[in-house]
Amino acid sequence: MRVKRSVIAASALILSLSLAPRALADPTAEDRAAADVLFREGRALIKQGRHALGCSKLVASQQLDPVAGTLLALADCYELNGETASAWATFNDAEAMARKAGDGRRSNEAARRAGLLEPQLSRLAIEVAPEARVEGLEVRRNKKLLDAALFGSAIPVDPGEHTIEAAAPGKKAWSAKVLIEPKAGQSTVRVPRLEDAPAPEAPTVPERGARVATSAAPAASSWSAQRTVGLVVLGGVSLAGIAVGTVFGVDTLLKISEARDQHGCTNDDPPRCDAEGVKLHQDANTTANISNVAFAAGGAALITGLVVLLTAPSRQAAPPTALEVRLWPAVGVGTAGMSLRGSF
Repeated sequence: MRVKRSVIAASALILSLSLAPRALADPTAEDRAAADVLFREGRALIKQGRHALGCSKLVASQQLDPVAGTLLALADCYELNGETASAWATFNDAEAMARKAGDGRRSNEAARRAGLLEPQLSRLAIEVAPEARVEGLEVRRNKKLLDAALFGSAIPVDPGEHTIEAAAPGKKAWSAKVLIEPKAGQSTVRVPRLEDAPAPEAPTVPERGARVATSAAPAASSWSAQRTVGLVVLGGVSLAGIAVGTVFGVDTLLKISEARDQHGCTNDDPPRCDAEGVKLHQDANTTANISNVAFAAGGAALITGLVVLLTAPSRQAAPPTALEVRLWPAVGVGTAGMSLRGSF
C-alpha cells in the first residue's frame, strides 16, 4: 500500500511538471496544438485506468512536440502499465532532455524516479554459445534484431512473454519463449548450436550414352472421348431435337386452331377462309415442317448416340477430343429444316 501511494503521489507531481510551459519552439503552432490535445486525452485515459491507450496518446504527442514534460508523463504511464524497463528508459530520456534545456526541476524529478525504479527492473540475458556463432547468424527478440554486442548482457526488459529467435544461412531456424516475471531479477536464454539444414537435392545428370527416359504417357482413362461424344449426342442433341420439335408442333396446332375458330377456315386442302386465315395456315405448314424435321433429327441423334456409346472401347489412352455439336432450325422461303453440325 505504501508503494502504491508513493506512485500516486509521484504521478501527481509528474502531472504538475508536465503541464508547465514547453521549452522547445521548433514544432509549428499546429503541431503544438495537436500535441496538447493528445497530451490531455492521454492523461484523461490514464486517470480512467486505460494505461495502454493513454501511453499511445502521449507517444503521439511527444512525436509532434518533443518536450521533457511529456516524457515525464509518458514514463509515469509506462510504470503504471507495468512496463518497468520502458518507464526507466523514458525517465532517463526525460532527465537528459530537461537538463539540456536548463530545466533543473524536471531533470531532478526524472532522475529521482529513474533511481527508484532501477532496483525493480527485470533483466534478460541472451547468451549465444561460441559454436553457435556462425557466419550470418541473426538473433532477434520479439522480431527485433539484436546487436552481437548485446549477447550475454543482462538488459532491462518489460515483464511478459518474450520470443527469442535465431537463424543463419544453411541452418535450421531456432526459437524459444521466456516469461519475464514483474519483479527484480535476471532470466537467461542460451541460443544453442543451430542444426544444419537439409541440403537441396541436386538434379540427376544422365551418363553419357545412357538412354534418357521420356515423359510418361498419360494414364489410360476408363472414360473415353468416344463415350463423351455418345453422351453429348444422346443427352444433348437428341433432347434438343425433341424439344424443338415439340415447341414448333404446339405452335402449329395453335395456328390451325386460331385459323378455324377466328377466321372460319375449313379442313379442305387448300382450306377456305379469309386472307388472314390463309396466312395462318401457311405459317402452320412451315412450323409443322420444322417440327417434323426436328423430331426426325432428335430421333436420329438418339440412335447415333446409343451406337457411339455402346461401341466405345472400355479404356482409352488417347487425349480427350474437343467436341462441339450444334442443332438449330433452318427456315427459308417456302422451306424448313434442321441443321446439325459438329467438330471433333
